[in-house]
Amino acid sequence: MKAIHRLIGCGAAGWMLSLAPAKAQEVFREFTPHHGAGPEVHFGELDPGTKRKSPAASRPRHVPKPVTLDLAEATRAELSFEYWGGHIGTSGQRFQINGGGWVDLPQPAGTPGDPHVFHRTLLGNNAVAVPLAQLREGENSVQFAAGPQIAFSFDWGFYWIYDFTVRVFYAPVRPHPTGEIVVPAGNDGFDDALAVEARAASPNGDISRVEYLADCDDFDWDGDGVWREWQFTTHHGVLQHHVGTASAAPWRVIWDTRWLPDQTHPVRLRARITDSTGITYLTPPVEVRQQRINRGVRMFKSGDVPEYFSARMSHEKQCSIDLPDDLSGVKAAQLLVSTWSGSTDDDSVHELRLNGERLANRFGQFENYGFNRIEVPVARLRPGRNEVTVYSTFKGHALEINWPGPVLLVEF
Repeated sequence: MKAIHRLIGCGAAGWMLSLAPAKAQEVFREFTPHHGAGPEVHFGELDPGTKRKSPAASRPRHVPKPVTLDLAEATRAELSFEYWGGHIGTSGQRFQINGGGWVDLPQPAGTPGDPHVFHRTLLGNNAVAVPLAQLREGENSVQFAAGPQIAFSFDWGFYWIYDFTVRVFYAPVRPHPTGEIVVPAGNDGFDDALAVEARAASPNGDISRVEYLADCDDFDWDGDGVWREWQFTTHHGVLQHHVGTASAAPWRVIWDTRWLPDQTHPVRLRARITDSTGITYLTPPVEVRQQRINRGVRMFKSGDVPEYFSARMSHEKQCSIDLPDDLSGVKAAQLLVSTWSGSTDDDSVHELRLNGERLANRFGQFENYGFNRIEVPVARLRPGRNEVTVYSTFKGHALEINWPGPVLLVEF
């Protein structure tokens, strides 16, 4: 469902791994083994060559994960993944289906070096094409693997898979929902909020939900290193960080765009209409234009995110964000950052600083991913270079900053 093509690699089975383009109209069904499960549901994979005696909770299960598929009138398929990159430098992050060849998991784009040496959490918006010949009607098995650490090694190649989704696309003859976005109309303008509404029906029965996606420039919520794309993440297959979900007619949501960065291109909107049988119809896109009055929101990205961007045991690490020399028109600011284990299970310090002063302490989630939107006092901002530092006294798991690093949103 991506609008951007990016070559990732080629697996042992000869699969071409690329991000699927957004078609004019699509009919599909998603199959997620732990659909809707809580945040505690995940499983780990450990480098089988390690000599470290890891805790029992970190031992690999190496058990294929079952997923039951409906392939009637299928035309193509893809997998997407929710995973934490694990111990820094862990290589060999792969999967296979039904005992076929091993294929590399997608890694984030834009890293100045090997992406395995940057902290990362990728959340579902990372489709990998799968040959239909690899799949079976009914039960299929998906297995994961890990390799050794290729850098910063402490002999513990390990990572977590939260979930995965198999997306099967069908021919148009398959009975499916239909509909279209009716609000806004094409080329409408929006500022701080946008109402979105769709017409929806299905020959299969009731409509269960309508989810809205936007193709725009925004914070990299899904962790793939792509800034302008169809924006969403998944949590056990459920959409998050998208425009919104309507669960009842008239299938209307209000998109809060107050902190959406200024857009240099029109924003495209699509609706995912899902009926009670689980079949989804993805509507053609509608274009709208951002039209702000007397204000703007600019997004400033980190320019020097380091490898192994984390801190523990009274150490610190930092990156920088450059702002304009003239900050006289600044009204408000926020710092956005994706973390893993941003909090602690005791009273230790897990600290985020801006220009040497504490901005937040024990934020995010302990030993889990978290997204943090932190208010920044305007007086804390400096023209030119601004330093973002992580510091921790915790003796347990480090505070990790995920690629592509912190972002400052500044309202002028």
